[in-house]
Amino acid sequence: MQKSHVWIAILGVVVGAASMVVVYASGMAQPGNALPQTATVTLQDRWNSWKWGTTTSAPRDGDTFDYSKFEELYGLLKEQYYDQEKIDTGAMMDGALKWFVAALGDPYTAFLDVEENTSFTEELKGQEDFEGIGAAIMKKNDAIEIQEVYKWTPSYEAGLRPLDLIIEVNEESTQDMSTQDAVNKIRGPQGTTVTLTILRPSEENIQEKVFEVDIVRRQVSIPSVSSDVLTMGTRKIGYINISIIGEETENALKEAVTELQQEDLDGMILDLRGNGGWFLDIGVKIASHFVPKGETVVTTKYSVEQYDEVYRSEGYGDFEDLPTVVLVDHLTASAGEIIAAALRDINSAVIVGTKTFGKGSIQTIEDFGSGSAIKYTIGRRYTPTGANVKEEGLTPDVEVEFDAELYQEDNTDNQLERAKEEVIKLLN
Repeated sequence: MQKSHVWIAILGVVVGAASMVVVYASGMAQPGNALPQTATVTLQDRWNSWKWGTTTSAPRDGDTFDYSKFEELYGLLKEQYYDQEKIDTGAMMDGALKWFVAALGDPYTAFLDVEENTSFTEELKGQEDFEGIGAAIMKKNDAIEIQEVYKWTPSYEAGLRPLDLIIEVNEESTQDMSTQDAVNKIRGPQGTTVTLTILRPSEENIQEKVFEVDIVRRQVSIPSVSSDVLTMGTRKIGYINISIIGEETENALKEAVTELQQEDLDGMILDLRGNGGWFLDIGVKIASHFVPKGETVVTTKYSVEQYDEVYRSEGYGDFEDLPTVVLVDHLTASAGEIIAAALRDINSAVIVGTKTFGKGSIQTIEDFGSGSAIKYTIGRRYTPTGANVKEEGLTPDVEVEFDAELYQEDNTDNQLERAKEEVIKLLN
């Protein structure tokens, strides 16, 4: 097994229903409260307890994994299972590993089969063009989970969110659907419609709900970085939009910085709306274009204390002296939150928009020789002031809800307009 040596701050989830499995097609009813706390817990109790995220007080079997259970089960099936041709040990092992890892109840930890790992690796590059809805998905137990919703795409405009569970695609259950099967069914020619049945897990004071949404596919281009020069009267404001913090993002950002440096800028707007994060070290590099050299951008803590680390700005000095506003929304997460917090805590940047996602953990990936991999949580991260944004998110200095109707009418981005106003206030 080879470790990729890549530390990742991957997009996370907003809700506490991390271990929920939806057996929508089977018609199972959702249990109510946790199982009774008794000394004896049956196998069915254990199954239901994991499946619905409930717990029992029964003692664990221990921390040592008993491989003989697998061997005994496999031997039994090889000897007595009626449809022997259905025994596919590779597929069965992948399935077992998925459920084994999922039992941790951590939405950021998952076993990735070959198809999922290939797709995930491509996504981490930070640039993609396709015809579809603009969302990253992954198999999650008996459903397809939305991992990422890209800004200004059909999925974004339809109001989909990370951790939404797709339980049907065009009225076909996703229970037995692989990630690649779901991708093939959701993508399609521009102008055609796909109908998704969504289960949105519960949030604070909001119960879970199931709803259908019709989404018109279109050509989706997801550049990780775009830039522009905006004007307010005689003032010039540099604008950088970073949608994904992937492998190629820093190189793309350097090109945008070079172009903007040709202008006599008065201020900067860094747009991190819809940015779900990804690579932690790339996030630190992005912050380094704004934060003075040597300043702490993020602190990480791991289960083994000796690996705790402080990431400091490399101090590129491009924009550190310019008044800066950072745009965020409810999809801004992980490394996106790291950047926003660092710019506010160190550069006194003003954050405009809505409360961010709230993801304070760190993941890494280990690849197996077979092409599969495991993505798992290894630690937590903290802002320069020592805060962990898990579930809390960052609260903007200036809260402005996005006006979707106004944007659809004449492409007016009311949050961006407010950000420009805040830059002018910083200049005065």
